[in-house]
Amino acid sequence: MPDRILLVEDKRAMRNMLTTALEEDGWSVTAAADGSEGLVCLEEGGFDLILSDVCLPGELSGIEVLAKARECCRWVPVLLMTAFGTVDMAVEAMKKGARDFITKPFDLDEVLALVKRYSGAAGSLLIGSSSGFLATLERARKGAATDLNMLLLGESGTGKELLSRMIHSESDYRSGPFVPVNCAAIPAELIESELFGAEKGAYTGADRMRQGRFELARGGTVFLDEVGDLDPALQGKLLRVLQEREFTRVGGTEIIRTDARVISASNRDLEAETATGVFRKDLYFRIGEFPVTLPPLRDRLEDIPDLCSHFLQETPDPDCFLTAAAIDKLTAYDWPGNVRELRSIVLRAFALSDGEAIGSDLLEIADLKLSEGLLEESARAAKTREKELIRKALLETGGNKKEAARVLKVSYRTLLSRIKELNF
Repeated sequence: MPDRILLVEDKRAMRNMLTTALEEDGWSVTAAADGSEGLVCLEEGGFDLILSDVCLPGELSGIEVLAKARECCRWVPVLLMTAFGTVDMAVEAMKKGARDFITKPFDLDEVLALVKRYSGAAGSLLIGSSSGFLATLERARKGAATDLNMLLLGESGTGKELLSRMIHSESDYRSGPFVPVNCAAIPAELIESELFGAEKGAYTGADRMRQGRFELARGGTVFLDEVGDLDPALQGKLLRVLQEREFTRVGGTEIIRTDARVISASNRDLEAETATGVFRKDLYFRIGEFPVTLPPLRDRLEDIPDLCSHFLQETPDPDCFLTAAAIDKLTAYDWPGNVRELRSIVLRAFALSDGEAIGSDLLEIADLKLSEGLLEESARAAKTREKELIRKALLETGGNKKEAARVLKVSYRTLLSRIKELNF
């Protein structure tokens, strides 16, 4: 199923030309002739990208279309088209959340290239509208606009690599390559040459010069996944690269400069590991100039229906759906494997189904084979534990709720909601 784009353009010839070009490029296009028609289409939802003229006839301008998009589907990229005389207006719109703009008259290939650049910006699993999740995306986008090293924290399966790709696509480094490195998957004796390269003869089997990931990522982004798995010696070498912006290949003496932006990720508590000496404190501060924490799925259960719908689009029968009972079963689960686990369970359920509605009996979630009484007891225990954590955070911060929210790594709004719901 092709990605969907909403095109808002009042000039019929321009609208028809763009619609034809985008559809030939593989998009499913919904075209609107003015802002009001565009808002009606927005309310239907399901768009992956919005392309709108800034100046539209009638009461609603492209800026107001942007504002509505920011309310109802904040993660969807909005691109603006503008005549030369309204460039200042477009720049102002970008401050309000638009991703980019293109000046009329334009080259069609330029528009198509811009659309392709942002077509993956929403992230294939970065789906959701819960307040905590949207706050995380907003923080990540603010970090993307800087040159700071970013550290993505969160449990396994929450989508850290997808978020890193979104950050790259929305940063000033997007014209360069995105080079991922799984620090946990590469043997310790090879990780240095993987990162910084090696000269011919540097070690047994090195029959030629080999560039490392930092060299390959020139002008782009290096993504260091599971950075907490680096051994102490390599942590020191990475720190020097981040401080001096230079390195040498293994077995070499030539100093090589790097301009790559670094995004790191870990599912471990790196701050706690600095206290025990497992992870260097100076490196922690260097890679974590702008930290972002992805919430676990159990803290954004309201996003499960949208995520399931998205996963089912990957199947041969995208019209397949989960019954209400199936959704209830999914939202009652604790999700230790997070979004990755949800995807596996939903796709497996589809494979077991006959292509019709997926019932709760097809969801293979072993942990839910409990009696109703045990489920209620487990829920009460979870609420008790949550109250203890909030009470402790409030005591540590002298009752400052905003500071307590930071300690608990949740949004201020979420904390206020939980305090009210738990009857503090």
